[in-house]
Amino acid sequence: MATLKHLLIRLYLFLLMTLFFITGGLSMFVLAPLYKAAIAPNATYSDFAPFKIWAHMYKIIWRSVSQKNYRGLYPFKLTDPPQRYNDLAVMKISEDWKGSRDNCDDCLNRCCAQIDCPILDKSGRCLSFGSLYYGYLFCGRYPSNQGQVDLYDCPKWEVRTANEK
Repeated sequence: MATLKHLLIRLYLFLLMTLFFITGGLSMFVLAPLYKAAIAPNATYSDFAPFKIWAHMYKIIWRSVSQKNYRGLYPFKLTDPPQRYNDLAVMKISEDWKGSRDNCDDCLNRCCAQIDCPILDKSGRCLSFGSLYYGYLFCGRYPSNQGQVDLYDCPKWEVRTANEK
């Protein structure tokens, strides 16, 4: 039953993305409460910057469609449960990491800053944390493989070796 729930939630998110794409992004303005609830439910409407999100979604969709290696970096099954954090059985914090274990504030290479994520508040905190989008798509799973660490030149995470698992 849980796998059916995960499947339905992902299909709902894909439906929102498909509507976004088909309507040229207009659906996000017409159905703003649905998009806000899925992407950043705790954000205020003034924090929810639809034009920035609109541009960002096209950038991500284009990258996903045009770059096979990018698509391959974010594997998941439609029935996978949501994740708020990466899998510590696969990843570990690098011994060279000097920042906090709980966030990436001390990192100059923060992946969300590199992609100019539009869902950050003025203090740099993620407004999407805990949302359907965060848990069911990419953010909550980051990083889950060496390719993602390499893409964002992330100094915090490294893949566990076979004898560490």
